[in-house]
Order: sequence, then structure tokens, then C-alpha cells
Amino acid sequence: MLSTMSFEKISWEYKGFTLPRDITEETLDTLSNFQIRDDDIVVASFPKTGTNWLLEIVGKILRAAGKTESSTDSLIAPGPLEMKTPTSTQPGYLTLANMPSPRLVATHLPFELAPEGISKPQNKVKILVPMRNPKDTAVSHFHFGKKILRLRGVTDEVPWEVFAHQFTNGKVAYGPFEDHVLGWWKMQDDPHFLFLKYEDMKKDLLTAVKTIVAFLEVDLDESIIKGIAEASTFNNMKADMDNSKIPERQAIARKGIIGDWKNMFTPEQSKAFDDWYEEKFSGTGITFDFE
Repeated sequence: MLSTMSFEKISWEYKGFTLPRDITEETLDTLSNFQIRDDDIVVASFPKTGTNWLLEIVGKILRAAGKTESSTDSLIAPGPLEMKTPTSTQPGYLTLANMPSPRLVATHLPFELAPEGISKPQNKVKILVPMRNPKDTAVSHFHFGKKILRLRGVTDEVPWEVFAHQFTNGKVAYGPFEDHVLGWWKMQDDPHFLFLKYEDMKKDLLTAVKTIVAFLEVDLDESIIKGIAEASTFNNMKADMDNSKIPERQAIARKGIIGDWKNMFTPEQSKAFDDWYEEKFSGTGITFDFE
């Protein structure tokens, strides 16, 4: 079991959220003044809800539209805005400051902690918010967390039954899940934002890509859009990530299926999640597909 000491080594509490230790209060203070550019494209997400899938798709769209020649690896090399990844020497926002436009900006910060340029966007800034059912999110978060901890030299591992309990109690990176999701959901009617469900993308990727292209106000032929959708299937994306030069990206893609939670949850855990989900999301207007 992950000891209290080990948990404190990798996480800390800040304004009601559980954050990775890589994110310092100094970084959060500095980020409040982070300058968003008018042509920035932001993916704001809870971890393991489709962040890198969206980044891959947006990168392909930008290249197809002639707006960048950079590879996806290059575009997302800074990592999340607020973090210093295992292979970087500085937080993402410092690397982004020197990158050419248009920039792909990723963040896992909750709405309440995000820079105002993202939480209160102006002009032409585009913000995409992926969402995924919490059971599959928890399973993916669990497996990814183990890989990342190994990259960072943490040898203790939390067992699934403990992690599942921590997830519904907000004691996982960027939790509580419900506060994170509902925080961003407040912006559902703001035209700067596009909310996309992971499950909808899995079921009809072409429609999702068309929606993203329209949101980004990019003019692409139908054949190009179809090509982007075909190249962005999970299996193709996983192959790209597995061949990435960035270790963290190699750890990202696993199964990418809807309903993988059934392979992890006991009936008791599933019932506990169902009760928690009903309590936190009933009446919010958010619904998820679980299979």
C-alpha cells in the first residue's frame, strides 16, 4: 500500500485540490500572469480523459491547414502548462513563452486555478475540454500513474482498491474529479469553449474531427478531414505515441476503450462509484456513457 509518506512525496493540497508535487505554489502564482496569445489553442482537461488524443488531432489539423510545420512531439514538448515533466528542465509555461504561434497549450489545472487568459478567454482563443466517464478515467489514471511514478523513481505502488477509494474522495492528481469537471462545465455556453466527450469521439471520430475543424475556424476539404480522422484512430495514435521520443508520451496510450472499467471494478466498487456519481452529477446536465 502507498504509505502516507509516499503520498505526501507526490501530492499536496492547494485550495481544495490535490496537485502533483511538481507543481509549486510559486509556479501557480507566476501562472496567474501567463500571457495567452490570440491564436493559442488550449486543451484543458482532467488527466486521462482524452487530452493527448485531442492534441494529436489538433496538431494534424494545424499541419493540414498550413498553420504549422511542427510535429506533434514538438508542439506538445512543453508538457502541461503548470508542470515540469521528467524530461524537461523547466515548467511548461516557460518553454511555451519562447515557442512560435500558433501554440498548443495543455493544462490539467482546474478552472479555479487556471490563468485568467484560459478561464476568462477573450478574442479568438480556442479552448477544448475533453470529458470521459469517471470509471474509465479512474482505471486509466491508475495505470498511467504507475508508469509515471516509475519514471520519477517512486517505487511504492498503490493497489487498485485503495486508488478507487481515493478517486471518489478527491485524493488523486488534480482531484476531486467532480469539482474539476464541473468547474470547467460552467463555461459550456461560452463560444471560446468546445466540450467533447471521449465516448462520442470513440463512436464517431469523423463527426468529432469535423466539429473540431469548424470550432477552430479552419477551411479543409472533406477528403482531408476524413484522412485526419482515419489517422487519429486510437490504434494509429497509439502507434505514433509508442514511437515518440518523449518517454511520457510512450506511457500515455493503453487500451482506449469504453467500458474497460469492467475489468477492474468489483461489484461493490462499481456500486460505490454509481452512488458517488449520482450524488455529484445529478442535475448538472452532464451525462456519460459507461459502455
